[in-house]
Amino acid sequence: MSKESKKVDVGDKPVNIIEEFGFPAEVIQIVGRTGVTGEITQVRVRVLEGRDKGRIITRNVKGPVRIGDILILRETEREARKLTARR
Repeated sequence: MSKESKKVDVGDKPVNIIEEFGFPAEVIQIVGRTGVTGEITQVRVRVLEGRDKGRIITRNVKGPVRIGDILILRETEREARKLTARR
């Protein structure tokens, strides 16, 4: 294969590479644990790019997460249900 560069025809719409993977969002608050065994962490995130830039939403995250982490969200329209108190 030669050293030719790949050319992508995107028409007249500029394509941002991050749109292929998702939208970056910064963790600003850890709300609590959820799931049957507590394996899911509910967090509040601020969307950093895209149509919903600046919007703060609640999402569920599996795996270790800390305040200040950057998550890549595939979509920013959905929001997690709020945690309810146990009886």
